[in-house]
Amino acid sequence: MKTFLTTLFLSISFSIFAQKDSAYYNPNITRKLYYLKPLQKINGSYFYGERRLSGYNSLEVPFFELNDPEVNFHYRRYKTFTGIGQAIGFIPTIYILATLQKNLNRQTRYYSGTYLSIIGATLVGNLTCTLIGKSHIKKAAIKYNQALGPNNMSNLQLKTDENSLGLAFRYNF
Repeated sequence: MKTFLTTLFLSISFSIFAQKDSAYYNPNITRKLYYLKPLQKINGSYFYGERRLSGYNSLEVPFFELNDPEVNFHYRRYKTFTGIGQAIGFIPTIYILATLQKNLNRQTRYYSGTYLSIIGATLVGNLTCTLIGKSHIKKAAIKYNQALGPNNMSNLQLKTDENSLGLAFRYNF
């Protein structure tokens, strides 16, 4: 009976305060609401708000914060095709290592026709996977901006740099 009452009281005490956040206990803590910013693609690189993202893998955080199944699907497809493309890149190395012992016995380096065809096939496969992956990341970025809604799309500002084309009016005092 003691163990039953002990577990009952423990389970009640744990469940009472289970879903309270720290702002409930301390009124000095204020909750900050963070809003997702739209993505901009300028000169081939993505900007999240005012920050330039270092690569396509940096888009993972805003994509998963949105938690849209279609955006997550396209991002995961991008990761899959990128991984496949990187794995394809190791095929010439595997071929060299596999034929190294045979070539040393025959006193020849490698079969140039076979090796060049493997390099060509690897290059084509890697480029294909890269292009498919980039198309999926583009679809994910478009869907991400659509999911944020039209209100956030009006806040887009064009960034210009020294490589941008256009006209400018400059007036000095």
